[in-house]
Amino acid sequence: MKDLFKSFLLFGLATAIEGLLGFMLLPIYTRHFTKIEYGVIDMVGVILAIATIFGVLQIETALQRYYYDSTGVRRKILTFNVFLFVFIASVLVSSILYFSAPLLANLLLEDYKYQMIIRIACFQLPLINMNVLGLIVLRFEKENLKFFIIIIVKVLTSLLFVLLLVVYNKMGIQGVFFAQLSALLLSSSLLFGFIKKYVRFHYSLRVIKKTLVYSLPQVPARIGSILMSQANRFFMLSYLSLSAIGLYAVSLKLSSGIQLFYAAFVMAWRPFMFDKFKSENSKAIFSSVLPIISSVIFLLVCIISLFSQEIFALMTSKEFYEGHKYIGGLSLYFSLFLIKEVVDIGPAIKEKTKYLSYTFFFSLFVNFLSLYILIQFDGLRGVVFSLIISNLTLVILSWVVSNYLYPVPFNRGHFLMLFFPVFSLSIVSMFLETPFFVRMILVFFSMLFYLFSLIYFIKKYRSI
Repeated sequence: MKDLFKSFLLFGLATAIEGLLGFMLLPIYTRHFTKIEYGVIDMVGVILAIATIFGVLQIETALQRYYYDSTGVRRKILTFNVFLFVFIASVLVSSILYFSAPLLANLLLEDYKYQMIIRIACFQLPLINMNVLGLIVLRFEKENLKFFIIIIVKVLTSLLFVLLLVVYNKMGIQGVFFAQLSALLLSSSLLFGFIKKYVRFHYSLRVIKKTLVYSLPQVPARIGSILMSQANRFFMLSYLSLSAIGLYAVSLKLSSGIQLFYAAFVMAWRPFMFDKFKSENSKAIFSSVLPIISSVIFLLVCIISLFSQEIFALMTSKEFYEGHKYIGGLSLYFSLFLIKEVVDIGPAIKEKTKYLSYTFFFSLFVNFLSLYILIQFDGLRGVVFSLIISNLTLVILSWVVSNYLYPVPFNRGHFLMLFFPVFSLSIVSMFLETPFFVRMILVFFSMLFYLFSLIYFIKKYRSI
């Protein structure tokens, strides 16, 4: 357990610094771009996020699963073949996206002039996927300082190029994507220098087949996951507008503190899980994580929900201020991904990754159905409700399926006790604007409840 928290704190610091970039850039973007322009930036990001799936094909999960099973030269050969496959697939997908840019600009951004932005983003795709793999290698090799350096370089260069291209040279939206590409090129060069000693240049069809057998059944799950979080933009284009997407994207960005917490946890959790599952008391260790991590993440959601007005006033211009009412619900949505990660152990451990796709696609069906109904009745708030409903469905299904494959004694009563207060606060915050002193009282009681719970569960599971 100590190893998990030590890794979590380190990766938490790294991802917090990386996430800080988004918060530093948001005041710049909201003052230099309209809601429609910010909606365009977000939509291009959605296109890129969907495209990256087909470049990496979840093979990074196979790298994580088999990394500790391999040693010496075999591990280096595994790493090389994973990198080789992902690079070729990413270049292919990027090329298709490049030549499809005029069509995508017209269909999704309602103007051919945005095709150049999509084409600039295409060049990011191979670098993004190779960065994912490189950072996994550093994590699993416990090269923590080098991991940290890469994040710092990426953050500083991104900020520098945005200031230079967007603020100083007034390059508009194109400046945003040129800045992202430039920062990726610099950080990638440094990253590849760090990991070259962990790679052995030896092509192996057997290794590629083995990793694909593990990873490909997860691709539908990954597609389902990305569609569940991103496809609502296409509904918004149909029923709302690019301006609404821009407002939603800002709310999503300001909720991303929870997403950073989730990213840091996953970086620490997966190496820890694969390393510990063969231990005699592995199930007891895994079951202890849920109430401890729930206490922390749900407290953060409560604080964000209650101070949403102040967060928006500090970070955005008046044009975006109405988006504050959505932060609480979106933070709850992000927190449920972390809960799903903890309870969904079985498919990964038992190599039954097809079940990940089954649960995601059922949740995606729930997402589309609820989104279609709710967006027509309640606009952007309906979008947020749909996300919460679909992620709750995902957590429940994952819990049931994982327990069938690899039973872990998670305590449902403890989880529901921790979940009810945060659910109530985040939903109420979407409807009511309560006075500041009332919110301060609610923050006090939330901290009292969740910190007491955290201390109780840490003491209870200390001996594990």
